[in-house]
Amino acid sequence: MSKCCICKRILKNPISIELGIGPVCRAKENLQEEFDFMKVQAIKGFGDVHFSRNEDGEVVTNVPQRIFKHISFPNGGDMQWGYGGSGSSDFALNILSCYIGQTAAEIYYQEFKWDFIAGISEDSGVIKRDDVMHWLSEKGYKEEINP
Repeated sequence: MSKCCICKRILKNPISIELGIGPVCRAKENLQEEFDFMKVQAIKGFGDVHFSRNEDGEVVTNVPQRIFKHISFPNGGDMQWGYGGSGSSDFALNILSCYIGQTAAEIYYQEFKWDFIAGISEDSGVIKRDDVMHWLSEKGYKEEINP
């Protein structure tokens, strides 16, 4: 179990675990620049997207919430699915950034939200990597995609 090196709280986000510090402490310690560098990078070999809700209704996903574009950081809501609002937008952007980085994801995420995220009605599911890669290809994404 990884803990923040500053406040000793348990870290859940894979990026925070890798850095050894949580988002609130990064901001307090003025370490946001290092986080900003990491958030724009694709995650090499990122696989299928898994998402569910725990018994308290909280979102559980393997997608790290590295980008807070539509919901405020650090006190905003979770990434969500099943509607077309801000939580779904951030979920779509964070998913695509795992595959192709934030810069390219910014181009495609709103359409991806409508095609993959907004219409989900289940409390849990999987979005296959192959489906995302095929969708990106159909949308004209031509840069090298992480294997």
